[in-house]
Amino acid sequence: MLALTLFLNGCATAQSDGNSAAPEIYDPQAEGEQQLAAALAEAKVQQKRVLLSLGANWCSDSQSMHRLLKNDRRISRELNAHYVLVLVDVNKRTGVDRNAALVTRLGDRLTRGIPVLLVLGADGALLNTEPAERLADSDHKRPGKVHRYLQKWSGTND
Repeated sequence: MLALTLFLNGCATAQSDGNSAAPEIYDPQAEGEQQLAAALAEAKVQQKRVLLSLGANWCSDSQSMHRLLKNDRRISRELNAHYVLVLVDVNKRTGVDRNAALVTRLGDRLTRGIPVLLVLGADGALLNTEPAERLADSDHKRPGKVHRYLQKWSGTND
């Protein structure tokens, strides 16, 4: 039953450490469209791309990916040099699909679980449009792959 619930909610694993008070890295009150607009404006000024993380606070994969992006020295250096990071809550557990309009506008990229990391140009164009071009929800276990992904989509190789 737990596996079915997790599948329907789009996360490979829920928090399992007994700590139901996971850090709120995704603001459950924020409007995703506004968050993305602010990140795009900042990316334009800084001549960077936007890394849009769609996830939920209860999802251990979302939490683990965020920790990796923040704490792995090579990854955080790459992220800070080439991206504006924005975390948008797409929680479906409360009976209300958070930021559903944004998810729909971006092509409903949540079919393979969360977190989903999307790369957008400063003009708002989605760059990694194909599912095969995105990381899997469990790739936080593969720092080298995440680092290569950020390097590939940084725009410095264009």
